[in-house]
Amino acid sequence: MQLYEVARTAHLERIDGDDEVTLLYREKRYDFDEAVAGRAKPLRAGFISSCRFAIRNDIDIIEVNEPLVTRAAVRSLAFVWAARVRAKLRSRPRPIVVAYAIANVPSSVLREHLPFKARMKFELRRPLASLVWASLDRIAYGTADAERLYASEFPARRRADSRLIEALPVAVPAPDREDVDERSTVLFLGDLSRRKGFPDVMAAWPAVRAELPTVRLSIVGRGAGAEEAIKRATHDDRMTVVIDPPREHVFAELEKARVLVLPSRRMPLWREQVGLPIVEGLAHGCVVVTTDQTGIAAWLSENGHQVIEERRVDRDLAPAIVAAAQSELTADDVHRQLPDVDGRVAARRWLYSGEAG
Repeated sequence: MQLYEVARTAHLERIDGDDEVTLLYREKRYDFDEAVAGRAKPLRAGFISSCRFAIRNDIDIIEVNEPLVTRAAVRSLAFVWAARVRAKLRSRPRPIVVAYAIANVPSSVLREHLPFKARMKFELRRPLASLVWASLDRIAYGTADAERLYASEFPARRRADSRLIEALPVAVPAPDREDVDERSTVLFLGDLSRRKGFPDVMAAWPAVRAELPTVRLSIVGRGAGAEEAIKRATHDDRMTVVIDPPREHVFAELEKARVLVLPSRRMPLWREQVGLPIVEGLAHGCVVVTTDQTGIAAWLSENGHQVIEERRVDRDLAPAIVAAAQSELTADDVHRQLPDVDGRVAARRWLYSGEAG
């Protein structure tokens, strides 16, 4: 049983075809794919519906939102309690409670920057996060940042069995291997917003365009910058824009891309945890250009990708894109850097069975 506050396409794709996993979610993410949902069969359930489900069904494993997602704490605790009551009444083993963690914003930062009403809600929920933490049997960390954060947030609490399994993908074979290393597209994928660095990509593109006369820029996604992107593309024959395409089109763009650029910016209440576009770019053999804000920045830097300091994006982004486009890393090289088992899949196997993925 996966009890999530928000469901997105990536969650659905991971359980597509697995009849032993049921996803209960409260809200849809903007990228929720109804076609995948039709196959994965997730269930939308608020507080009462979730508790009713727990009371009426035998559950072996409960995956809750990570404890520092405090808005999920009440629902998580109620669901765990209801499932345990049912197990006791039916003389069944107590369900195992697990979580996957990639949080990277400390409570102290949230207290400093949240508006008054939101801060009051956070203060009321924060003690409940400790109870969620205390209920866990296992927790898998997707980044070293998350592992350090949880050690500092719950230093005196009992520690669940834990493991760091970095959120890295497996390789997606290219359909036409001969053409892979002839790719000459720089791809920005995802939310066309300031926090994802979209305005910085737009500002850097003229310099990249001048330096690399055969390279194209592809913008794929949705968000506040869509209108600007479309307008710019009408005056630039080496720039294409696709707004909110289906997943099949996203994959097609990834297959053509040489460079995936996502220069994430630090916001007062947000920091890039991993970055799904980065993960998908790596899976498709792209050289990644990003900032030191992603939780896998150290791994990217160690493996030849371009990681720049967030405070130097204005100065360093264009040279980093040029360096990535001219990198000696091939798609095969990028693929060889990746694990044999997707990091999220390996984490789930360990969370659900206690065995290595």
